[in-house]
Amino acid sequence: MNSKRQSKTSGVIPASAEKGFVLIAVIMLLIILALIGTVAVITTTTEIKISSNYKTNAKSLYAAQAGTEEARARLRGSSSDVNYVGDDSSPPNELWSVYVGTSSSWETTDDPDYDSNYTNTGANSIQSDISYWVKIRHKKWSDCTAAEQAAVDTSNTVGGTPSDPDIIYYGYATSTATTAVPFTSDDAPATASPVEIITSYGSSNKSLNIIEVQARQNPGPPIPGAIYGNNVDIKGNVTISGNDECSSDADPVPAVAYVTDPLNQDGNTSLESDADVGTTTKLPSTLDLESQVNTLESIKTVALTGDQTGYSVGSESNYEVVYCDATILSPDNELDLNNVTGYGTLVIKGNVNFGGSVTWYGLIIVYGNIEVSGNGNNIHGAIVADNISQLSGNININYNSCNLNDANNSYLYSIFRWKDKKLN
Repeated sequence: MNSKRQSKTSGVIPASAEKGFVLIAVIMLLIILALIGTVAVITTTTEIKISSNYKTNAKSLYAAQAGTEEARARLRGSSSDVNYVGDDSSPPNELWSVYVGTSSSWETTDDPDYDSNYTNTGANSIQSDISYWVKIRHKKWSDCTAAEQAAVDTSNTVGGTPSDPDIIYYGYATSTATTAVPFTSDDAPATASPVEIITSYGSSNKSLNIIEVQARQNPGPPIPGAIYGNNVDIKGNVTISGNDECSSDADPVPAVAYVTDPLNQDGNTSLESDADVGTTTKLPSTLDLESQVNTLESIKTVALTGDQTGYSVGSESNYEVVYCDATILSPDNELDLNNVTGYGTLVIKGNVNFGGSVTWYGLIIVYGNIEVSGNGNNIHGAIVADNISQLSGNININYNSCNLNDANNSYLYSIFRWKDKKLN
């Protein structure tokens, strides 16, 4: 009797109840799995959208950057170059602007800052696979912040009080200046160029990035004479002319500019220049050629890694920036160039020796010592060096402003201001 009572009151769950509990547990588990799956799908979809948006935004940013690079490249050279888009008016036009785009469907309404007062010329991009359009214009006084205006040399502007549409130039404010600065001028400067504002709109699908940069061209070193050196030693049959070979109406320079006495002249030396400037001039201090060489290194187009014989570089339509660090050359840490012909700017860090027949059109700048010997050496431009220890043999050096301008115009514009216009 007790056993029967115990069986009735024991805690054993009936089989039918157990089946109901398992069903409920399975349903709950399915619901949990469904929730997890839904969350996973939503998370994955969101991450895919984020990744896609990131890629699209990155593509549009890269497109905008590509636009600024094309603009910088196409500001080099002159109007005779097929891809040149710069302002070729003289003096520069304050209201000059140019649009460069990869799409023929671009309209003026696409530019929220469009101003019909500007020239607003157009050019097709040399790129077709990336979507961007670029506007280039000269930087003006009103584009400067108060701090920038305070740093601008205004002494060449009437009254020293510039206003729009005065252009901001970068280079040498006067013919005797040795330091490049931003400045304004009522006259078109010969040793400077306008600072350019480049605005690039890059797009990819529905993403748009807008980059605005300010760029300026390196004016190169000041040219105080057909040749310049802290020390200058001339020997042999040497003719140096500071009269401009390019144009008889252009301003001459002294044949020789130097810093340290004495200026040694031995042999059959002929120095020529206009009487107003004299054949020689002694400068009060040395030029900072180290910074010039370092700056030009960053925009080199050709690198020399050893001595050259029978070497030719550049052409009348293609001026190069040729750079060599002669301090690392073995065995004598000196660059030897024999029978060389070149167009552009030859930039040497260290010592260089020219032998045989050398013909160069443009600028030779040496942060070190230069020696020139042999027969048939012809320089059409200028030589600027720390030390000119020897000019011997048959040498003709003729100041040529056209070749110097062509050399300078080949320099790539450097960016010194950058901002994302979507964030500003």
